[in-house]
Amino acid sequence: MSHRKFSAPRHGSLGFLPRKRCSHHRGRIRSFPKDDPSKPVHLTAFMGYKAGMTHVVREVDRPGSKVNKKEVVEAVTIVDAPQMIIVGVVGYIQTPRGLRSLKAIFAEHLSDECRRRFYKNWYKSRKKAFTKACKKWQDEDGKKQIEKEFNNNASTDHDLSDKSITPLGGFPHYGEVRNDFVMLKGCVVGTKKRVLTLRKSMQSQTSRRALEKIELKFIDTTSKFGHGRFQTLEEKRAFMGPLKRDLVKDDVIA
Repeated sequence: MSHRKFSAPRHGSLGFLPRKRCSHHRGRIRSFPKDDPSKPVHLTAFMGYKAGMTHVVREVDRPGSKVNKKEVVEAVTIVDAPQMIIVGVVGYIQTPRGLRSLKAIFAEHLSDECRRRFYKNWYKSRKKAFTKACKKWQDEDGKKQIEKEFNNNASTDHDLSDKSITPLGGFPHYGEVRNDFVMLKGCVVGTKKRVLTLRKSMQSQTSRRALEKIELKFIDTTSKFGHGRFQTLEEKRAFMGPLKRDLVKDDVIA
């Protein structure tokens, strides 16, 4: 029987307890930053999908640091951020106990992709969701009621090559990024295709590291399968020359 000493540093972080499967993959926002009425209406949070990781080259702008005005290589995570479609608006009213929801109004025309989210079995349902609610605000009385209630890609300046953020062969276990994307420094918890909830910071950032001006010089788009060598498909074809499959394809077309 092996012997173990009586004292040792603990193993693993307590921040990940309890270690079990989560019931919901999508993150829930429990608090939002304080709203500024003087600023225009904007989203304080949105959803994205983790696509994969790559690395970038940038010049550090941090006076007083040893790496100031020097190039550094940093790992980044690409988060695919498709366009969000607003299907409804919720109005809130100020009460002595804080904000309280006053009225929720959905869009007049909702697609089947949105309506099927309100059913457990869309195929066998009668598909009657929001058919009466959409008619409630069509007449003049409904419009007056609303007014009454609610008045209360991968190229940089130093790398001009025509390329997208998707590496050669696509991101492993994800594919191509065809929408807008967010580039985050470092890694992100979760597997590929994980839904991420990004929220505006609760506090205004004042540190020099947070206010540093970021100027990317190079974004790597080589293949993430094995040891990638080429940034674009044209560069690979120019180096490798015509392949056998290309010649067969030309013969078929001819």
